[in-house]
Amino acid sequence: MGHIRYFGTATTAALALSLVACDVSPKSATSDDKAATTPEATVTREQVMPQEEAPVARMPAQAAIQSQPGSDGAQVDLLKASVTGDILTITLRCSSEEKINSETIDVRKISVIDDATSQRISVLKDNAGNWMASNVTGNSIGTQCEVKPGIFWAKFPAPPATSQTISISLPDVAPFDGVPVTR
Repeated sequence: MGHIRYFGTATTAALALSLVACDVSPKSATSDDKAATTPEATVTREQVMPQEEAPVARMPAQAAIQSQPGSDGAQVDLLKASVTGDILTITLRCSSEEKINSETIDVRKISVIDDATSQRISVLKDNAGNWMASNVTGNSIGTQCEVKPGIFWAKFPAPPATSQTISISLPDVAPFDGVPVTR
């Protein structure tokens, strides 16, 4: 029992000593405290004011190569028709005055026509059999054609280098004819 009492006394003494060491009550400064305070020991605090953030500059909207009317009052803009390697990529933007207007396009009905040969070219599929187009669910491309425009794209086998222009056919959208191909 004496051993337990000693342990309890030692613990109580240590706790009391730690509380005394942590005493933060204000004391009057003694001459020893004043002597220990030198200009090097002072702390200068500077309040940092938050800087005003510069407004984020929006990039200007990309100019359309051609624009055509779509269904339900939507407008479809052709933004790009370019060949990289053996692949032609077309990028389109869909917008509408309506707050909510979404378009669903059957990807099987999207085609590019080589104006030089009149050959119809369909959207490419990858090795897994997936359409090489944006926002594809099943066989449909879905995009929001609202006040904030929706962007969608599709990839096709490139027409021959001798073909200078193509025409693009989308269901329920007027055709994009004589589109120059960028190589």
